[in-house]
Amino acid sequence: MEIMDYSDRSKIEFGLTEKIASKTMQWAVKKYLHLKTTQKVLPTAPDQTLRLLYIHVPFCLTLCPYCSFHKFRFDEPSAKRYFKLLHKEMQMIHSLGYRFDSIYFGGGTTTILPSELGETIDLAKSMFDIREVSCESDPQHLIDLEDANLIGKIDRLSIGIQSFNDDTLKQIGRYKKFGSAENQYEKVERAIPNFPIVNIDMIYNYPNQSEEALHHEIDTILKLRPPQVTFYPLMYAPGIRESLSKRWGNLSDTKEAKLYRIIMERMRGIYTQRSSWAWSLEKEGIIDEYVIERSEYVGIGSGAFSFIGDTLYANTFSLPEYAEALTDNRLPITHAISFPSRAIRQYRMMVELFGFSPATEHLWIENTLLKLFGGYTKGKVSVKGSYLFSVMMREFYNGMDYVRETMRHNLTNKDGLIE
Repeated sequence: MEIMDYSDRSKIEFGLTEKIASKTMQWAVKKYLHLKTTQKVLPTAPDQTLRLLYIHVPFCLTLCPYCSFHKFRFDEPSAKRYFKLLHKEMQMIHSLGYRFDSIYFGGGTTTILPSELGETIDLAKSMFDIREVSCESDPQHLIDLEDANLIGKIDRLSIGIQSFNDDTLKQIGRYKKFGSAENQYEKVERAIPNFPIVNIDMIYNYPNQSEEALHHEIDTILKLRPPQVTFYPLMYAPGIRESLSKRWGNLSDTKEAKLYRIIMERMRGIYTQRSSWAWSLEKEGIIDEYVIERSEYVGIGSGAFSFIGDTLYANTFSLPEYAEALTDNRLPITHAISFPSRAIRQYRMMVELFGFSPATEHLWIENTLLKLFGGYTKGKVSVKGSYLFSVMMREFYNGMDYVRETMRHNLTNKDGLIE
């Protein structure tokens, strides 16, 4: 499928089609995303396919109020012990016969201990035929990457900026943590020449964000010219939706659609749209959503997910339980769920269209409805379809947020420490 059909003049709006898509995805995630405790273990590798290895680092110096990912406040002794356990888990995965050609480090703050991060990359490269290393970071730790000689080891660095507006940074609790918009701009500008691909993560549709404010954000991006930009709609995870709505205001689907249209109009012609959320100066290269191109992956670390065959596996979210399992030479999987084949095919169809990739699944009913709704035509995703698939992916991520909240429900402060 070609990237986009910009000749399509359909209006981007949160209309009936988008409402149906949103409700359908909400129904699907409630129906299928119910992980249960399990005695299952990850099977031996079913074939020699090169898969992706996801590595989770769940530590942050401070916790952003909107972030729904698995994380704990940074405790240095626990974090150093954690990286050693990651190495052991990686060796156990290697012994099961899995092969990987790419790694994605997510968090948390993956760069919180740069030297341990470098050792982990080196170990992975000694075990597997790793060609690509993607790593998330924040502006605060960019200099640490230089000091730890990680330049040359990371192929794609994704930096969480979220906004170049000082008022917004103060609202979401990042101003004191990472500095002003100007400070962050300077840090990213310094990092861009040091890595093959630098991506910046931006969030849009803050409750008080105006169209003029978004234009200013995009003006700043076009001046900075990072190799990649990812625009995420602001998402309130289910467990914090009520508190954030009271604190910041309600999210507006109507405004989200208007702001999405502005992003598409401003970025087009300078950047190439690689997915509903990702933009690149080049037409090739690693993009943020690895699930688009990877139907299967293995995750290591506390709170990491693996998807092999028809089953989603989840590692324990408790660090003491994680340490205990690996000390006993057990993989730290505690929950799993197997999906019917049609649900898997529907999922693959969604993420492939979200990523403007050729749809490998040909589901007649779904295909007919998506064409009828104007999602794509003649092998190209339409402008309307780009937003439609953004809405669907947003609801899928909200579903995964619910899974993470469920897994973390009974955790205490002690679960963030390794004795």
